[in-house]
Amino acid sequence: MKTSITVSALSVVFLGTASVSAQTNVLANVTTACTINPGYTMADVVETARNFEWSEDTAPGVVVFRAKVAAVNKPEFDFLIDAYYPNYADMVEKRGTFLQRQAGRNGRRGLAGVATCNDNSRMASVRFAAPPTGGSIAPLTATVSTLCELNGATVADAVTRAGALGQTLGARAMVANRSFGGPRTPFNSTVNMRFIFPSFPDFGAGMDRINQNSTAPNQENSISCSVPALWASYRIHSRNN
Repeated sequence: MKTSITVSALSVVFLGTASVSAQTNVLANVTTACTINPGYTMADVVETARNFEWSEDTAPGVVVFRAKVAAVNKPEFDFLIDAYYPNYADMVEKRGTFLQRQAGRNGRRGLAGVATCNDNSRMASVRFAAPPTGGSIAPLTATVSTLCELNGATVADAVTRAGALGQTLGARAMVANRSFGGPRTPFNSTVNMRFIFPSFPDFGAGMDRINQNSTAPNQENSISCSVPALWASYRIHSRNN
């Protein structure tokens, strides 16, 4: 397995093209919450997942595990699995095949007993907030996410705001708009902004830039976001690597 992947290559895996437009390219994302079983660690989970044989007819485009570093205590889980697909058609095809195979198996499967995952996932549409830039993303890096109330603004407004913030932070910005699952909320009322940093040192440098160059909030921007969560993101699988 390769130990690094460029941001441009990651976009190719997601979208099948190096030209990314936040308005026209929408990924499908399935997020699943998991807990680590007694006697195991996150290192055991990552090692097990990275050694998994990913079948071409079931594998997502990209799989990332997000472990809590500084996040809310509830709901109770240890890490999230983010599976990204180029589009909903690809997601339905791959997950349908996986579920059919899973139904006919007995005993331990998936994470082989090191973790237990919820069968009830969330599905979202994910938009890149800016075209890809140079640099590389390590197998372990920092991700920041925040839940934002649109308050009458549009998803496109959120993409624009995330793009500007990502540029300041030096992070790859994405906006997830939940389509299925999760708490009952009005449709298109909230989004989840995600900022993927090239590395943990880049996260530190980005936060210093924000703190040293703070500006007054834009009173015309109705979007309000909660206190962000910091995650350790482990790149587990990419379909072309």
